[in-house]
Amino acid sequence: MDGLLCALVLVPPSFSRNRFFGMFQDPAVNKVRRRAARVRGIIRQLLGQGRQKAELTGEAVLDDGQVLLRFRVVGMSYDRTAALTQLEAAALRYALHRAGAGALEDADKRLVEEALTRLGGVALGSGRS
Repeated sequence: MDGLLCALVLVPPSFSRNRFFGMFQDPAVNKVRRRAARVRGIIRQLLGQGRQKAELTGEAVLDDGQVLLRFRVVGMSYDRTAALTQLEAAALRYALHRAGAGALEDADKRLVEEALTRLGGVALGSGRS
């Protein structure tokens, strides 16, 4: 499911409901879709797409391995904190880098690309006969 998460963060239209209807009925996949949507929302805020741009004000790795992000939208006096898994944070950084808004460490690149490589082995229930 890690590869699916990365694919849904980086290329959301790649798994449309029409082509992969069975996938949209699986509760585990729905959870992955929600996680990916959350990460995409953070990416939109950090890139300022459609709204005021947020700025990253802090990042810390917690004891449980999660990455805690803090960011702020100054014009709105809005602060947000989000705890992401290592893979979610890596996919976020990968997407920001692809958009020209940040550096990408080799470890993050490797983590995302290895997850995407494993995507080929996941049964996605395309619904096609």
